[in-house]
Amino acid sequence: MAERTARALSDCAQTGEDDPGWNVSVSRGFGEGKADLRAWTALAWEASDALLFVGAAGIAVRAIAPHVASKAKDPAVVVIDEAGRFAVPLLSGHLGGANELAQTVARAAGAIPVITTATDVRGVWAVDTWARCEGLAVSNPEAIKRVSARLLSGGHVALYSDMPISGQPPEGVDIASDRARADIVVSPFAGANAGAFVRAAETTGEVVPAGETGKPACVRAQAPAPEPLRLVVPCIVAGIGCRRGACAEAFEEAFLLACGQVGISPSAVREAATIDVKAHEEGLLAFCCARNIPLATYSAEELSQVEGSVSPSDFVRATVGVDNVCERAALAEGGKLIFPKLAHGGVTVAFSKVTIKLSFKER
Repeated sequence: MAERTARALSDCAQTGEDDPGWNVSVSRGFGEGKADLRAWTALAWEASDALLFVGAAGIAVRAIAPHVASKAKDPAVVVIDEAGRFAVPLLSGHLGGANELAQTVARAAGAIPVITTATDVRGVWAVDTWARCEGLAVSNPEAIKRVSARLLSGGHVALYSDMPISGQPPEGVDIASDRARADIVVSPFAGANAGAFVRAAETTGEVVPAGETGKPACVRAQAPAPEPLRLVVPCIVAGIGCRRGACAEAFEEAFLLACGQVGISPSAVREAATIDVKAHEEGLLAFCCARNIPLATYSAEELSQVEGSVSPSDFVRATVGVDNVCERAALAEGGKLIFPKLAHGGVTVAFSKVTIKLSFKER
């Protein structure tokens, strides 16, 4: 059963059918006097996006129990019985994709998928499944429960998005124009007032910090509204320059400082970009690897042709052949500069925002 299911899952990638395909490895021979399932599970838990057990559900539950932490981090876990009759998602049905994997396994093995999550059973929109399919990170997964509970009770939720969303909103989902009143916020920005820095820039054409709003005296404070579910759009390009030999910690410090000043979530950064002469800087490569951010590089000639207002430097031009690295690199993908050059510890960082098209349509 394990071999047959693994072949079928791998074949999906080669045929180009609706299933994306999985890179599957098969382990066997567990039990008394054989390999230790607990040790295998511990290793697979850290190294895999999904675990598929062939056997009894109880055995799988006991094997994974010591490792279960959070729906935002746990891999998908699916179990299929030895006869290939039922495929059951046990963990991370939505964010981890276990429900979809169980359905894929069921098609591959001729089994029945046993889906038990409330939104799926009752045909209600699952915001966490939508987030995963659209490539959105979930900043506060504890808020998923509140959104789903309201939809399951027949209520409505308001969704605000910094990005365009095509398709008809699901039943119970209302599109909001006011971020402050939304139950779901789809944005690269992290906090309730985040993005004011950028909104000022987009309105005036200048990048300026947001001002503080005064509150009249003798006004009784109201109880704060529940924190909205925050879905992070990966729409930020981080342009990076550096002094030769800058360490990974210097890149991390400058990056987090820039994120904090503009108010973006670090998970909103889709790509780092720099000049090609910095492509082999060990500190930069280590930073990108630790953050799992791809690195794009451009020649001095390519950067010099990038359109947009930047902060020129004669020193930088004399050193690398172009008057600015971080801002031009951030703009190279065609986005809009939302945060100008920040210099810290031998590293420079700038951010641009590109448009990501989202959809309510099933993919």
